[in-house]
Parts: sequence; structure tokens; C-alpha cells
Amino acid sequence: MKGLSYQNGVIFIGAEHAGWAQWNNNRPEADVVPLTFSSIINVASHVFRSMPLWYRSICMLLICVIVLPYIVRLFTGLSVPGLPLYTFLYFLMGTHFFFPKELRQFHGAEHKVFSFKGIKKRRNLYRIRKSSITNRYCSTNTVVLYFLLTAGGFLISLPWLPWTTGLAAASYTAFPAAAVLHRIIQFPSMKIIRAPVLSLSYTVQRHISCKEPDRRHVRTALEAYRALAEKEFPHVLQEKKSNPTKEDAHMAVVDITVVPVGTASTSISEDVAAMQQVLDGHSENIHFQLTPMGTVLEGKLEDLLPIVKELHDIPFQRGAGRVSTNIRIDDRRDKENHGMAEKLASVENKQQDTSNQNG
Repeated sequence: MKGLSYQNGVIFIGAEHAGWAQWNNNRPEADVVPLTFSSIINVASHVFRSMPLWYRSICMLLICVIVLPYIVRLFTGLSVPGLPLYTFLYFLMGTHFFFPKELRQFHGAEHKVFSFKGIKKRRNLYRIRKSSITNRYCSTNTVVLYFLLTAGGFLISLPWLPWTTGLAAASYTAFPAAAVLHRIIQFPSMKIIRAPVLSLSYTVQRHISCKEPDRRHVRTALEAYRALAEKEFPHVLQEKKSNPTKEDAHMAVVDITVVPVGTASTSISEDVAAMQQVLDGHSENIHFQLTPMGTVLEGKLEDLLPIVKELHDIPFQRGAGRVSTNIRIDDRRDKENHGMAEKLASVENKQQDTSNQNG
């Protein structure tokens, strides 16, 4: 499986399909498309149109000064001024060094989804965000190898060829050589070569081609992965069945109130709405209920605590300088089925008993 990030989303490419997700109207929209010529053209067109105007302008300019003059010279024999064709390879490989910010964040999210070793489900979003932002199989490795091979080949050619001829020869031969070498260094026996290449590539990934993603970038990458996985390899999304213990049957109840401090507005409704959106993403594994004074969560404690951290962080992400969070945890383990519904039912039963006694 391969990954492709762009300005508005992430695409994971499988054997016969592509999982495609983009951020739209404050939520990720995912789809799975077959790998046909028409679908590839459609996706490529969308990817190009989504890029910033300055990025598209540079692409078109380079096509005009590199590719078009070469085509004219090739078919007409006319001496049309233009940059050498191999400079277009520099552009194609060098785009990793000036990705737009949004693309860099989606690229980072794509890597985090790849890096996460657990079940790639929405309830694990917090853990996925903590995963490594580097990827051993990223195309950045090929980019690094290309420029290293080009520089090395050019230096070797200097004693025997004019520098223009040597640079052209090195630039053209490095292109397929980098792709082949990228695959070769993945073999266990190639560690002595792989280690320095990956070290350089990881530096580029951390500081240049990737940027720490926000929650929406990771959600989008996760939905793209799930769209492809559900079509081609659904088994990776399934939990391994095990014999449940008595402790697994217990559900904790957490009452949480998150209050931003020192903001320009006294209203916190936008923060609360953002928190509910976060909880929607965990709805497969927890239950939650919004109240006038806070939110009540129900689920396994090991699932609830990371979510509490996510909710606490939301006001900071929205610009708050200080956040006050009150948490109450009811974790009863001497009795099963002691969740929100059972607690309310217990009170209602006591009220009914009292009413019957008074009557």
C-alpha cells in the first residue's frame, strides 16, 4: 500500500482501489475508487486544483520553460530557448522541499497512520496522533537518494566529461537508480547503507516535508485508510477476540467540565461544540451525554482517560492561554452494568419505592 498526501486530504493506494478522504464542511469525507484510468485522471485533477495558486503557477511556469521548448525542439528541430529537460526532474523531486503548510500537515498525518501499530479505528485517534511522523518507506527517501546520486555522479564525471554533459548524464541516470536503490536498501542485509540514508530522510521528513498535524488532518488520513481497508483488507480493522475478564465488563463513568480562562468572550458554546465533535469520533467505543453544566462519558477507563486529555486540549487549540478542567470518575468494580443508564434507573426505582410507601 502507498500513501499520497495533497493540499486537502490523503489518498491510500492499494492493489485495485484507492481510499480517498478530504476535509470538507468541518468533517472528513471518504470514498473508495477503483484504480482505472478515468478515476486516476479525476483524482489527479482534483489534487492539482486543490493546490494553492502560487504552487500551480510555479508548475505551469516550469512546464512552459522546460517541457514545451523540449517538445518543440524534438518535433520541429527549431532552436527554441529553454531550460534543460533534466531540470524538470529537479522540480519533480524537489517539491518535497517546498510543500504548502496544509500538505505538510496531511503528509504528517499520513505517516502517523502508517506508524500506528494498533487497530486503526476512530477510538484510537489520540494514540495515532502520538505516533511517529517519520516513515521508512516514504518517497522522501527516493528524493534524498536522487539528489545524492546526482551530486555523486556529477563529481565522478568531471574528469572525463564537460560539466554540462556530466550533469545531464548524472541527473537522468539518478532518476531510475534512486527508485531501484530505495527498494534495495529495505533488505535487512543493507542496514549499513540504509541507516545513513534514513537518518537524512527522517531529518527532511521531520523539519521540511512534514509538519505536526492537527486532529482534522489525522481524522482525514484515518478515514482514507479505513475506506481502502474495508474494501481490500477488512481483517486489519477487526479487534482480536479474546476471553473477556470480569474487569473488562465494568464501565466507568466520567463527569467532565472544561472551562477556558482569560478568553475574550464569556461564552464557551463553541468550545463545547468542538468537544462534542471530538466525542462523535469516539462514539464506537464510548457513550456520552451533554448536560447544561458539563459532559458525562461512559466506557472503559483506559479509553476514557486519553479522551479526557483531548477534551482538555481543545480550548488551547482554539487560543486559550489557560484551561480549568474538573473531572469526577465513578469506577465501580464490585458490580457489573453500573453505567449511566443503570445509575439513573436505580434512582428512579428508589423514587418509585418511596412514592409507593408514602401512598
